[in-house]
Amino acid sequence: MDIGFLSLGVYLVCTLSKSSRKSGQPSFGKLFQYPKFENTSFIASKSFFQADRVDMFWNKVGSAVLLMTSMEVDKSGSSYYGKQALHALTCKGETAIVLLSKEGPIYSVEWSPKCAEFCVVYGFIPAKATLFNLKCEPVFDFGTGSQPSQHLLPGVFLLVSFNTGDKGSKKQGGNVELWDINHRKLINKMDAPDTTLLAWSPDGEHFITATTSPRLRIGNGFKIWHYSGTLLYERPWNKQEELWEVLWQTFPKGALKEPHVSYKPVEGILPSQPQASKQVYRPPSARGRESNFKLHDDEELPSNARIGDANPSKAALKQKKKREAKKAKKEQDATSNSVPSSVTLNGDSSSIVIKLPPAIAEAELTDDPEKNKKIKKIKSKLVEISRLKEQRASGRQLELNQMEKIKKEDELLKELQGLVL
Repeated sequence: MDIGFLSLGVYLVCTLSKSSRKSGQPSFGKLFQYPKFENTSFIASKSFFQADRVDMFWNKVGSAVLLMTSMEVDKSGSSYYGKQALHALTCKGETAIVLLSKEGPIYSVEWSPKCAEFCVVYGFIPAKATLFNLKCEPVFDFGTGSQPSQHLLPGVFLLVSFNTGDKGSKKQGGNVELWDINHRKLINKMDAPDTTLLAWSPDGEHFITATTSPRLRIGNGFKIWHYSGTLLYERPWNKQEELWEVLWQTFPKGALKEPHVSYKPVEGILPSQPQASKQVYRPPSARGRESNFKLHDDEELPSNARIGDANPSKAALKQKKKREAKKAKKEQDATSNSVPSSVTLNGDSSSIVIKLPPAIAEAELTDDPEKNKKIKKIKSKLVEISRLKEQRASGRQLELNQMEKIKKEDELLKELQGLVL
């Protein structure tokens, strides 16, 4: 049993996994309201399989929680990292599974401080970062990067640090992207090499990067940056000393105003350490030629930089079909209140316009849904008959069954007239 308490002490999530994993039964994540802990008095419940660990991520106001379920060993053998999934529960009783468009581990899950959105970094390298709303619908993709982590600033920015390096490597990464989360706009890209710690300032305009022990025992120190990517201050540590942690001073809620986003660069300083060359080495035989080399074939651009999505994911296709079906149903409901005076079909070579009798064209559908179904069915048959008559007039030889359909035109018109009048 894993139990997660909200800091306000109001709600609790209880997830059962160990006993149910052996018997093949599903595990459950249940949301209760303190102090009602009876098994039948839960606010929300979500079942899931294949989990021996659960990590819980509450939003700041305690209205929703994300459950990241994980299994250390993937029995199917498809992943070295085991298997992970993300589920959402809200205090309104709503539950959902977060559909991720790329296979692979989940590296980071973090709520926006305004609690209306959350961001997930996931997938095999190059990993992907996606912003979701409270309904667990993807609202923006930040594209792909190499090694992901993220830091959310209250309401204004999303900073995604994709390359924080490998714990086993001597050289740590530090490719940083700064985004305006409200306008979904990239502010700047920058390098902060050997970064092991990153944190936003409470004022919302600055952030700190640091190289700390024991992750790295040499080159310790910290830097303060402006959100535009400009370096403002640098404090290197002596070689004989080790820096373990750097923290911002805290302020009470509401003491600092939300910053205004400006894309104008600010004056800063140059780093004391020499910058590594960004020029890519190319062998003599490849110099002077245009290169289209890609390190990863599945690299993706952010949503606002894509011209067209040639290979959408299964989850994206599913959401697209749902939206199209909903739109088609809405248009059908809007046009089903009256019978059109004509129906136009686009054939192979010309358009066919079917004129209906005025008494039928001007009549409205009835309040009886069964009659309305019959009316639509008869109209569909009349459209088909009119198309066949047009083909016959153009000299095409019709089949016997098609001729029988044409003979039933008068009968169908009488039946239609009887239904709408």
